[in-house]
Amino acid sequence: GLRLWLSALTVLWALTFVLVIALSRAESLRVSRIELVNSKGKVVAVLGIAPNDGGVLLLYDSNGTLRVAIGMTTESNAAIDLNDAAGNQRVAIQVNADGKVSAKGLR
Repeated sequence: GLRLWLSALTVLWALTFVLVIALSRAESLRVSRIELVNSKGKVVAVLGIAPNDGGVLLLYDSNGTLRVAIGMTTESNAAIDLNDAAGNQRVAIQVNADGKVSAKGLR
């Protein structure tokens, strides 16, 4: 739990750092996808476009399993999904446009 969140925050910090450096050298950086790879060349993080054209951040473990997804759903809800090592969703939190919050998997 906490280790996963700390890893997610570390990746977010790294992405922010890369973007700040890139933007300080140019007026803007426009891409539709950024992938971070580990020392073995495996994708461990993706900053990209969700199916509804909103943003999404995907975090993978060293085995390539999707563990964290933060972004917009196809219904334009803000969402955070946390998966176990097998890729099964264990926690899902969504906030609808009207402010209604739904959560499953929390104890």
